[in-house]
Formats: sequence, structure tokens, C-alpha cells
Amino acid sequence: MDFVLVLAKIEPKEGCQDSIVEVSQDLIYETLQEEGNIDYQLLKSIEDDTLTFVEKWESPEALKKHMASPHFLNFGDESEEFIQNMTIQVIGADELNL
Repeated sequence: MDFVLVLAKIEPKEGCQDSIVEVSQDLIYETLQEEGNIDYQLLKSIEDDTLTFVEKWESPEALKKHMASPHFLNFGDESEEFIQNMTIQVIGADELNL
């Protein structure tokens, strides 16, 4: 396995998309500094109000450490009231050298 890819799709409660974006700022900044993080972005759908964290990690261990970090836990606490639903997909992947 070359890396771990995480897709965390968030369905905000009505009118709460901007609040989620706001509380995610510290999470994104701090996560990009973490050892083992390759990429970490929050994307807004052009079709609806959903937001998706697209994460790329060097290893499952790096992802596990991230999930125990203060900024990850704080985001969970701060964003909980704004989220209708969240689905998370974790993919272990090997890069294809085409």
C-alpha cells in the first residue's frame, strides 16, 4: 500500500455550510502540518450543499494519529451541531505508475 485515501462527505443542516467551512479552518491548517499527511482539502460540491474532505495519508498509523489529535477532536465538537449526516470512506491504495 502506497497511501491511504479518505473521503469524508458532509451533508450540512440547512443554512450551515458556511459554519462548517469556518470551523474547519484550524483543522485544515493543523492537519497539513502533521507528519504523515500528504494532502488535506475541503471541497464544495457544485451540485448541492455537500462538503467533502479529501485526505491523503502515508499510512494507516498516520491517519490514526490524526484522528486522536486535538484539532481533529475539536472540529468534531465544534461542527456537530451543523452536520446533518457524514459518510466516510477509507481506501488503502497503490499508486499506478502509468
